[in-house]
Amino acid sequence: MRFRIFQKKIERFVRPPGFFDQLSFIGNEVVGCFVLETSEGPVLLDCMEPDPGSVEQIEQGFDHLGLDIRHLQAIVITHGHGDHYGRADYFKEKYGASLYLSKIDWQLAQTPQKGMPWDPVVLPVDHFLEDGETLSFGDTAIQAVFTPGHSPGCFSFIVPVTDEGRPHCMAMWGGSGLLADSNVQDYYQSLLKFTSVCRQYHVDGEISAHPNLDMGLLRLQMVRQIVDGVPNPFVLGEEGYHYYEQQFYQMAQRAMERKKAESGQ
Repeated sequence: MRFRIFQKKIERFVRPPGFFDQLSFIGNEVVGCFVLETSEGPVLLDCMEPDPGSVEQIEQGFDHLGLDIRHLQAIVITHGHGDHYGRADYFKEKYGASLYLSKIDWQLAQTPQKGMPWDPVVLPVDHFLEDGETLSFGDTAIQAVFTPGHSPGCFSFIVPVTDEGRPHCMAMWGGSGLLADSNVQDYYQSLLKFTSVCRQYHVDGEISAHPNLDMGLLRLQMVRQIVDGVPNPFVLGEEGYHYYEQQFYQMAQRAMERKKAESGQ
C-alpha cells in the first residue's frame, strides 16, 4: 500500500492506488492535510481551512479511506495560520482529538492577522510543541523542529513512513513561503537548522500541505500509473531532498537582497 488521496475538487484524483503504507492525503490543489496511521489510531498533520467545506472533506476523507474518525488521536499543527489549524477545535470537541501547536503561534492565532481571511480564534491546545521533542503515537515517532520565520512559532516535522515495508523519512517544512510579516533572517536560519536535522535523520523525501508548491498533485496523479519496480515519486533520495530545499534558500536569499537594497546598504 502506498499513498492514498481523497480529492474533492478534482475528481480524477479520487481513487488512485496507495502510496505510503501509513500516510494519506486529504485536500485540494491549494491546501490539504495528512492522515498518519499509527498503532494508537490516526493522527492529522495540519487541518486545512477553518470552514465547513474543509470539515466535510476531512470527515468524508476518513470514510473514503476506511478509517473511523472517532479514533482520531491528535492533530499536529505546523503553525498558527488558519489554512493550517482549520477547525481543529471542532475535531477536538466532536471526536476528542488532542491538539498540538507551539505556544507562540497559539497566541498568534488569537491575534488579528493583517491581510488574512480568517478571524482570531482561541484554540483548545493540549500540548505546546517544544523544539527537538519526539511526538510518540504508539509505534510512530515524529520529530518536531522549531523553525520560525514564516510565522514566529512555526514548526517543521520529520515523519517516518514505509513504502511497501521499506523505511523512509519525510520532511514536512512548516512554512513554505515568505509573507509580508515573515522574518526573513529567522526563516533563513531555520532552513540551515532544518537541513542539518534532516541530514541527521537521513530524510529522503518531502510532503507539503500546499501541493501546488511541490508538484504534489502531479506526483499523486503519477501514482495512478505506478507498477511494481517504479520508484515512488515522493522518495527523492537524500541529496534529491536537499536539492528540493534549494527553492526555499533561493527565495530567502532574494528576499534578503531586496531588504538590503531597500535599506541602501
